[in-house]
This record gives sequence, structure tokens and C-alpha cells, in this order.
Amino acid sequence: MSNRYGCVLLMGDRSDLADTAETFARARFDVQHASRHSRDERQFPQAAAAAIARGKVDVLFNYLAPMYVPPSVLRGVRREAINFHPAPPAWPGIGSASYALYRGDKTFGATAHRMTNKIDAGEIVRVVRFPVHPDDTCATLSNRARRATLELFFDVCQELEVAGHAVPSGDCWERAALTRAEFDQWMTLSRTDPPDEIARKVRALRHPKFPGPFFEIDGVRVELPRSFDSSESPSALSSLRPPNRGTESTRGEHE
Repeated sequence: MSNRYGCVLLMGDRSDLADTAETFARARFDVQHASRHSRDERQFPQAAAAAIARGKVDVLFNYLAPMYVPPSVLRGVRREAINFHPAPPAWPGIGSASYALYRGDKTFGATAHRMTNKIDAGEIVRVVRFPVHPDDTCATLSNRARRATLELFFDVCQELEVAGHAVPSGDCWERAALTRAEFDQWMTLSRTDPPDEIARKVRALRHPKFPGPFFEIDGVRVELPRSFDSSESPSALSSLRPPNRGTESTRGEHE
């Protein structure tokens, strides 16, 4: 319908979330482009850029898509460009769930914010929070945060449909966005680290789909054995030795 706001919707490739988000958006906006993207995609889609360049896109949503949106694209959006980050304002950037588990945070959540030329730095318009459970892992906490983004998506869509803009929530980012390089370095353990430090990082970083944490041996990075149990006693941790340096692990994507 011509009286509805024009919309471009970028999504991740997790179908249970993307299907719901796209259906909800199409019921409320004139969706001129919608696309889904895997975790390793970084190039902003040309079709989305072309739709925005035509000058009739009022709203741009980045719903868990992995790419950076160029400033030139943002300038072409007439009303709002909103990103949905599956972590609270305490943890912008990479590795949010792992950092929260390591620090022992009592709550986690998700954040909706305006997009700027900096990653996870724009004005916050919505935050949802939920408790961290004692048995949470990186995988379970990340999954709940992604599901929480749907609640934010519904709220923001409804607000934009009615008012044409989002009202800031008053929440503020607590730090600059943590980078891939910083997270990669933080994932690397030393055999001289205290046993409790190793145990905390193993709990925070273990994920069924992604490698890590790692040990560094004479400049070679190797993954901690999957058989290692972070609940082992300090004496067992003290005797832990990284695997032989014959197979250096390469770092993949991580929550």
C-alpha cells in the first residue's frame, strides 16, 4: 500500500526468527527489499542499497544480519535505521554472552538502537532484560538473547508504524564495542593462568558450534581439548597441559 512506510529488512539466516520478523514487518510496512544472510557474509547487499538509493525507503531494519551498514546507505534512509543487538548495553560488539558469563552478570538481554557509522554506538531506543541462570552456557544465553530480539522487533515496528520514529529509552552503552581482535585475544589462555581463571573462561566460551578457548604454546595457538571439564578441581586444572602443537586450531565465528 502506498500510504505505508517503505522498508528494507536485513535478517540473519535463522529461519524461526527471520520468518516471524519478516511476516510481522510485511503486515505493517511496504517492504521493498528483504534478505537473509549467513554469519560469514560481510558485504552489504547491492539490492538493498539500490532500493534505498531510489529514495523511497523510510525504515531500515538490521535484524541479526552480520554486515556493517555503510554511512552512505544510512544517509539515504528517510526516517529510522534500527539495529537489533542480541546483548544488553553492557556488552556492545563481539563476544557478549561470553563476557557476561565470565563476569558473573545476573542479567542479560537485547538492545535496539539507531545505526551510526560506529558499531553498536547509536542512540538506544529499546532494551529487554532477563535473568542469567546458574546453568547457562554461551549457547543457551545467546539463544535466549536472540529470541528476546523478537520482542524488541515487535515493539519498534509498532512504534514506527504509528509514529514514524522511535523514542530513545534513556539507556546508554557502557563501553565501546568490543572487537573481534580483542575477543580473539581474550579467548587465548596461558598455562600460567590460575586454575579458577581457566575454569571461568572455559564455562564462558564453550559452544557446540564454535572453537575455543585456546592455549598458546611457543607462539602456536591450539584449542583446549573438548574432553576438558571446567568443573574439575584446582589441582586437576593445575596439571592440565595443552595438546601437542602439531595441530594449530583456526578461529571461527563465536557468539
